[in-house]
Amino acid sequence: MKYQCTRRQFVTRGSQALFAMGFPLGAFQTAHGASWEKIDPSKPIKVGLILSTSGFMSVVEPYQLAVLKMAIDETNASGGINGAKIEALVRDPGSDWAKYASYGKELLNENVNIFHSCYTSASRESLLPVLQRGGALLYYPTYYEGRECTSNMVMTGSCPNQQVDNSVPWMIKKYGARVYMVGSNYIYPRTMNKAAKLSLKKNGGTAVGEKYIALEADKESDFSEVIADIKKQKADWVLSNVVGASNDAFMRAYKKAGLTAEQTPIMSYPLTEPEVHSAGIDYCVGHYTSFTYFQSVDTPENKAFIARFTQYLKDNPGIVNGPAVTSGVMQAAYSGFLAFVMAARKANSVHPEAIVNSSRGMEYQAPEGIVKIDADNLHTHLRPLIGKINSDGLFDIVDRSQNLVKPEVYSNEMDPGKECKNGGEFLIKGRKVPAPKVTRKVIPQT
Repeated sequence: MKYQCTRRQFVTRGSQALFAMGFPLGAFQTAHGASWEKIDPSKPIKVGLILSTSGFMSVVEPYQLAVLKMAIDETNASGGINGAKIEALVRDPGSDWAKYASYGKELLNENVNIFHSCYTSASRESLLPVLQRGGALLYYPTYYEGRECTSNMVMTGSCPNQQVDNSVPWMIKKYGARVYMVGSNYIYPRTMNKAAKLSLKKNGGTAVGEKYIALEADKESDFSEVIADIKKQKADWVLSNVVGASNDAFMRAYKKAGLTAEQTPIMSYPLTEPEVHSAGIDYCVGHYTSFTYFQSVDTPENKAFIARFTQYLKDNPGIVNGPAVTSGVMQAAYSGFLAFVMAARKANSVHPEAIVNSSRGMEYQAPEGIVKIDADNLHTHLRPLIGKINSDGLFDIVDRSQNLVKPEVYSNEMDPGKECKNGGEFLIKGRKVPAPKVTRKVIPQT
């Protein structure tokens, strides 16, 4: 199918790129003012897509992969990037964190400098150091815990303040102050719950319990103990950071134990449209999440995006394991690809540093609306929403931030004196922390 929508429909609304202040930029260590190799229309632009279509994360990452493939097809159909076609090099790490790193090394050796990859923070922490040492650039499309400042990553998902700061006070006001926290046992849930506890304190809430479950947990019985404790502590509502297949088991066990959305609702940050369908709509109706995008966003741009994605799945059967729904994390993957294409066209180069310099401060139209890449921390200004799951397995938007919210990579409470400046420069109390040492010369477009 030839798509009629081109990147010209997603034009930037201003914000000329800022420039480095005369020092090396992050791990790229290229002199200020350097001339990067121009895009050659006769040579393909290789991008690495390391996403799991098997294993634990096959509930979510196939949707990210599908929408990235769609974006590549759309871009190539509209003339590519300044005449050069994009070539996707796809790898399935099978939800094995170590394989994200090994495939990253493999693709670096195949002259890949741009990556669109990763759902979990565990996979990102495996891959990103490899890309930093290789001088490559990661577009990371998933909400996460923050605390990552590097010029080797453009982040198009949510930071904690873009999920926590709107949802915690809203839930306290609507349901009460006694909150039980549960999450999968790795860095993202633990850090998100730290941020949530700070918000609870500010808004008169109390954490009455906090439990973490193994990432591999996928049976309802794995959650018996924590559900019994939720009942015992008489929580008003539950804050969940249970991810992937574990969340299916948790949502089912929760309802079967007699806990209802009316009496003890869940605010689940990882609960997107595909996860709702995977767990079972009946087990999820009435519960909540906080995201910056839902399929139910009612704009012409989003309706066109949904129509194109639905058609893409029809034309490519078997590419995802679930229904034709859109979600915040797959939309963020698409948004990140739009940002990459715009930056590369503007710079007329696919050198990672050229892309970063062209991206700083850039505003553009994504399916969720106008977003902006922060000039300092390379994360994205987004508009937080709260959604309530309906009987169709989609989200009714019940609260909407009126303005874009600036991403806070470090919070003053958790990370005093730390900040991210100048396009990914990590500072502690104003002093620059050295960038990772590059062990690979960036390979030009081949």
